[in-house]
Amino acid sequence: MSPLLLALAKKKEVDVSAHIDIATTYLWVALALLIAFFVLRPELWRRLWFRRIDARGPALARIALGITLIWTFLDLLVLQGEWLFTDQGLLLTDMARKNYGGKLRTLWDPEHGFEHWWDVLLVLTDRWSILFIRSDPPFVYAMFGLLFMFGLMMTVGLFTRVSTVMSWLLMLQLYNYNPIYYTGGDTVMRVMLFLAMFVDWGQAYSVDAWRRRRRAILAGATQVPALQRIPAWPVHLLMIQLACIYCATGLLKSGNTWANGTALYYALNLDHFYRVPAFTLYAWADQLYITRVMTVVTHWWEALFPLVFVGEILRAVDKDQAANTWIGPVPRWTFYSLGLVASILVVWAAPTWARTFPLFVLAAMIYVDRRWLREPDKSGAGAVAWSIRVLSWLCLIGFLVVGAVFADLGVLYYFKPPKNAPAWVQNKDLLRNLASAATLAIPLLLTTVILILRTWAPRAYRIVRDWLLGKRFWVTMGLFMHIGIDLTMNVGTFVQVMISVYPLWLGGEDVDAMWRFLLRRPAKPGEGTRPALPEAKLRRVGRRLIAPLERVRHRVPRAPWVVIHGPAEAAVRRVALLRCWDLGERLEFELDPERTSEVLRLRSPDGQTTFEAARAGRELISLFPGLWWLWPIGMFPGVGRLAAMILRQRV
Repeated sequence: MSPLLLALAKKKEVDVSAHIDIATTYLWVALALLIAFFVLRPELWRRLWFRRIDARGPALARIALGITLIWTFLDLLVLQGEWLFTDQGLLLTDMARKNYGGKLRTLWDPEHGFEHWWDVLLVLTDRWSILFIRSDPPFVYAMFGLLFMFGLMMTVGLFTRVSTVMSWLLMLQLYNYNPIYYTGGDTVMRVMLFLAMFVDWGQAYSVDAWRRRRRAILAGATQVPALQRIPAWPVHLLMIQLACIYCATGLLKSGNTWANGTALYYALNLDHFYRVPAFTLYAWADQLYITRVMTVVTHWWEALFPLVFVGEILRAVDKDQAANTWIGPVPRWTFYSLGLVASILVVWAAPTWARTFPLFVLAAMIYVDRRWLREPDKSGAGAVAWSIRVLSWLCLIGFLVVGAVFADLGVLYYFKPPKNAPAWVQNKDLLRNLASAATLAIPLLLTTVILILRTWAPRAYRIVRDWLLGKRFWVTMGLFMHIGIDLTMNVGTFVQVMISVYPLWLGGEDVDAMWRFLLRRPAKPGEGTRPALPEAKLRRVGRRLIAPLERVRHRVPRAPWVVIHGPAEAAVRRVALLRCWDLGERLEFELDPERTSEVLRLRSPDGQTTFEAARAGRELISLFPGLWWLWPIGMFPGVGRLAAMILRQRV
C-alpha cells in the first residue's frame, strides 16, 4: 500500500521535449547578446568587475561569517560531534567512504593507498574528505580544533587570506563526511566561504591591517595610512549569489498555500519548525490576515530581490556623474574588444598551442595603447560613441525578447489555471501573449519612469532609487524577515549565514553612517540639527510622540576624551596609533611640553579625572569598537593592561 500511496503522491514530471531544442537555441542567443553588450561597452565590464571598493563592508561580513562558522561547528561538536563525525557514531570510516567518498572509493585502498601520484588530484575533483581515511575521535577533535583556530584567525583578520582558505578546507572535511544533517544554511555556508576566499577582506578591521598601519606610523609616516581598497569582483559575485538564492527561492515557492497566503501559518505549526507551540496565536494571526500578508510579502520580496541591483546601478551612475568620473562609450576600447573577440573566433578550432594567441593580441593592444597613443575620448560624445550606445541598447532589447519567449514557454508548460478561474485565466493562449508582453513592457516602462523622474522630479527619483529600488528597503526588509524567522522557527544556521553576508552591501559612506549612529548620542531638542520644541502645546505633544524617530535621526558627537602626550617623536607616534582604532572620533590629543613619560594618559570629558597606564586602557575599551569584545570582562584585573598592550601603549 505504501508504494502505491507514494506513486500517487509523486508529481508527474512536465515533458518539455517539444521545445527543448528551440529553448536551447534561445539560451545561446541570450548569452551571445549579453556578451555582445559587454563587447560593445567594455568600460561597463571594467567598472563592474575591475574597480576597487571600500574594504570595510566586506570586513564586517568577514567578522560576521567567521563568528557564524565557529558557532555552527561548536554547536555540532557539543551536541552531536562524536555521533556525526567519528567512527564511534553513526558511520564507520569504510561505510562513510563507500556511501559518500566519491572517487576516493575506487582510487584509494586502505592497504595499498593510491596507485598513481596523480590519483590524488583526481580525488580532489570529486567529493572528498580526509575523514574518509581516518575518523577516530581524537583525529576528528583535532580537525575541529584546527577549524576553530583558523576560523578565529579569519574572524580577527590574522593572516586573513591563508586562514580563510584553511577555514573553507577544514569546513569541507567535516561537511563532506556525513551529509545527513545538512540544512540550507550549511549549503549557503560552503558556497559563501568558497567565494570569500577570493575577497581581500583583511584590509580593514583586521590584525593584518592594524599591523600594516602600525608599522607605517612607527616608521615615520606623516599621516595615518588610509585603508587599502580591494577588488570588487569577488564581492559582486557574493552579492549575485545572495540574489540568486533569494530569487530562486521565491520562484520555487509555488502551490496553493503560497497563492492563498497560508504557507507561513502551516510552517509555524509544524513540529520540527516552530520554536514555541503557540497554535492559538498563529490561528488568530491567520484569521486576521497577519500571517497571510507576511507570506505574500515574503514571497514577492524574495522573487523580486534582484531589483536591488537596479538601485545600486543607479546610485553608482549618479555618484560617478556627480564626481565627473563617469565614462561613456569609448570607441577605441570597443574596437579593442572586437579585435579580441575576432582573434578568439579565429583560433576557436585551432590546435591547443595556438589558442593562447588572443592573450598576446590583448597584451599587444594594451602595450601600444599605453606606449604610443594618447588618452582616449571617454566623454561618450560623437557619432561613433552614439552608434555603440544604440547597438548596446539593441542587445539589451534582444535579451528581453528572449526572456519573453521563455515567459511564453513557462506559461505553456507550468501554469495550471484553477478549476473555478475566470474564462480569460483558462485561456492559455491569451496568458502566453500577456506573459510575453509583460516581460517586454515592464522593464521598458520601469526605464521610462526612471528617466522621467530623473529629469523632471529629482526628489521623487531619489526616493525611488534609494528606497523602492535601493538596498535600504531590500536589505533592511531581509534583516527583519530573517530575525522573525529565527525567533519563531527552527531552521538551523540559515538565518545567521544569510545575515552575515549582508554587510557586503555597505559602502564606505554606509559604514561611516553606522558608526556615527552607534558612537554618537541622540541630540536634544534644539541641539545640532534637531528642531527645538514648539511653544504650542498641541504641536509640542505631536513632537513628543515622534521623539523616538528624531532621536534616531539626529545624532551629535559625544564629549571627547583627551589623550595627553609629551613632545618626543616616539611619544607622538605611539599615541597616533590610537587614531587607527578611533572609529567614532572620540579622542582629542593634547601636547604637554613638560611630559617626558610615554605611559598612556587619558583625561575624561568632564576634565576632572585623569587615568594612566592600565586604568586608561580599561577606559578605552568602551570607546573603541575593536575592543568591545573585552567589555564583558572589563572589571577583571589585568584587562586594562591587556587592552593597552593590544593598542601598543606604554603601561
